[in-house]
Amino acid sequence: MSKRRKPAVERYHDRVAPRYDDSYDDAYWRWHDALTWDHIKPHLPTNLRAPVLDLGCGTGKWAMRLSRSGYTVACVDISQSMLEQARRKLSETGDERASFHRADLVDMSGLPAGHFALALALGDPIGCAESPARALKEIRRLLTPDGKLIATFDNRLNAIEFYLQTADTEQLTEFLRTGRTNWLTRDRDERFEIATYTPAQVRKLLESAGFEIVDMIGKTVLPMRHHRPLLEDAAAARTWMKIEKSLCRDEAAMGRAAHLQVVASPGG
Repeated sequence: MSKRRKPAVERYHDRVAPRYDDSYDDAYWRWHDALTWDHIKPHLPTNLRAPVLDLGCGTGKWAMRLSRSGYTVACVDISQSMLEQARRKLSETGDERASFHRADLVDMSGLPAGHFALALALGDPIGCAESPARALKEIRRLLTPDGKLIATFDNRLNAIEFYLQTADTEQLTEFLRTGRTNWLTRDRDERFEIATYTPAQVRKLLESAGFEIVDMIGKTVLPMRHHRPLLEDAAAARTWMKIEKSLCRDEAAMGRAAHLQVVASPGG
């Protein structure tokens, strides 16, 4: 029997899993993650017994936050190596309740329908799925009627700068038409397709899958990843956070953001 050919997104994440966290450990990412969590907290289930999902869990950063908050987390990722990193992290905290599931977001048939009160899909795993629309319908199937999805999507308009740097008008025209681009890893065999969206397109995508938008922010409107030294002082970081929060729900300002973070609930 021949071995299963792993999709590029799985191959890439299997390879980088052991050192993945090193790329996201500085003042900018701590500031970025604080903004992410502040947007999540108002939407956490009030019942700590309610099971929650971390989709595209990676090395378990958000699963650990959820676990420490008292929730039982089901971690889902297409990469077994990422799941192993997440399992190790949660075991070090003493969490024996978490479960780990290798699955593609378009097929999570091993998980119970109508069971989860919250699904996180951070780091754009839906846009990396073969079919974001199918992934959303599968997520909706897993949520309770009053559950919520909190997900991030790559912002299409933010990617224009890359095509200006390459001075390739044909590729830019095609990208603006389809919204499809590729993760530019050095190994071409590991390059996988990413779907990007404008705020209006995110709304349409979610509504087509039966979701209702509860909230949306741009993340981050301020291009702080290019100004990391400004965030090294804690007081200054708080001031920049206050400014960011004054802008992030302005749909006009969202065009500057790298990502769109959405809260949505299953429709009736």
